[in-house]
Amino acid sequence: MRNAIRLSVAAALLLVAAPPATSATMNPDVVKGTSLFEGYGAATHIGPRRLFAWSNEIGRQGRVAAFVEVNGGSISRISAKPTSGYVGGFDSGTDRVIYQQVRGDESDLFLYDIGSQERSALDELNDGHWQWNPSIDTRRGTRWISYGVNRFGSPSAKWRLYLYDGETGERTLLDETTNRCGCLFPGAVAYPWVTWAVGDDATAWRYDIRSGERTPVLPTDRDEYGVAVTPDGTAYVAQAGDRCGSSAQLYRIDPDGAPFLLHTFRDGLEGANLSLDFTGPHDRLYFDRRNCRTGGSDILRLRRAEVIGEPAELARGASGDRPRGPTRSAASPDASPRTR
Repeated sequence: MRNAIRLSVAAALLLVAAPPATSATMNPDVVKGTSLFEGYGAATHIGPRRLFAWSNEIGRQGRVAAFVEVNGGSISRISAKPTSGYVGGFDSGTDRVIYQQVRGDESDLFLYDIGSQERSALDELNDGHWQWNPSIDTRRGTRWISYGVNRFGSPSAKWRLYLYDGETGERTLLDETTNRCGCLFPGAVAYPWVTWAVGDDATAWRYDIRSGERTPVLPTDRDEYGVAVTPDGTAYVAQAGDRCGSSAQLYRIDPDGAPFLLHTFRDGLEGANLSLDFTGPHDRLYFDRRNCRTGGSDILRLRRAEVIGEPAELARGASGDRPRGPTRSAASPDASPRTR
């Protein structure tokens, strides 16, 4: 997806923190890291059974297909041949994976059942427009799905974020922007919370399904462009300056609003596509480590993400322009995948 769309600002508020602790828990594990593009990682547990899904570059044309791995061993393809597939995430604690399947200039949402190895189109959501970046949660009996719907016909064409209630069939419009801006980044749903980022300064938001209220997760003028959330309201955010890979960091924001710095990227790298496995005793945070120069990606993981990190403080700083270099995209039909 168009993770690196940033517009220039003269000055920004940014988060800084004390130097990270030397504890090994602060160092991400490389889950998938080769010369190919690997991204959109997601995981869950069903008792001792460990499930991991991700999107991987295949062939010489740079196409990306979605796969699932069981207990670190057997691998199955999720997306149909010859389509491209972008993993959205697991319905936590189940065999079901929601994902985006792209064929030509069509992009629709699908569910894949690992046990039966069957895929099914979400026809109640697929409407002929560009559906993308879905998230699903049915742990409380009602199926909730958040997802983006993009239109590209003109600069003023709408990019929208919806929340779908599987019990009533209702869709709630949570936010929107224009194709000119291209700055809407769907996050995740974990009842009762939905997250996303939107706007020229890519502000991250957390929405309460019960009350209909939304609040900024990290109220600064820096760019937040990836937001995941747990059922207790703990949010995880990828943030950077306006220039791709400038002072890029990962944060945890506790339910009381306290921010913690989890990881700082080297210059030229930044995080994207955050996903959480909160079905075990600890939060496992998965994220893409994107290369701003090549558009390449590896998948990393922070274990015990809910307890690591250094308290962060607000400070002022400036940021530079972010170039619009090509990156692998699930948000737009005209974005071509890149290889390293």
